[in-house]
Amino acid sequence: MPPITIVFVASGLAVWLNALYFLGIGAQRADDGPDPITTVGGVTLVAGLVDLIEAGYIIAARPAPLGTASVVLAGLVVFYGIFFTILGWAEYRGLDLRPVANLAIAVAFVPLFWWKFFEGGWMFRSILLLWVVTFLSVAATVYGRMAAKAFGVVLLATSIYAFFVPPVLLALGHKIP
Repeated sequence: MPPITIVFVASGLAVWLNALYFLGIGAQRADDGPDPITTVGGVTLVAGLVDLIEAGYIIAARPAPLGTASVVLAGLVVFYGIFFTILGWAEYRGLDLRPVANLAIAVAFVPLFWWKFFEGGWMFRSILLLWVVTFLSVAATVYGRMAAKAFGVVLLATSIYAFFVPPVLLALGHKIP
């Protein structure tokens, strides 16, 4: 399987945990116990770092100019890896999420410039569109424009469709359509 599978799995698990947290599943602090968002943030931080390491691996495995497509793909992975790293750090440390929400707006739209890169692949293109909704939902939730449970539903759908379905297809020997 391609190295991008690791990105799917690591990021998918982080999005899954964030989804469950916002849905209120395992989100209640135990008496005098730690806030569960700290653990969610730790996992999200690790996923972001894994994404960044994988971006480096993708470039190293097929260096430019022969692997120009790899460099372009790695750029997209870095875009999301930085976001997950910053989000995870903010959740882990209990920091103000408004700067993360502001970053999410850029992360919602800039990856659309990879549209041509995914030419002929309807699933990746649909994932790019789903990410627009997901990252705008981050900003909307942080700024009080979207309910936490609705955001949890968006994240749950995103984790399943954008992150779990592609590696399962690859594991079953299929190409990502």
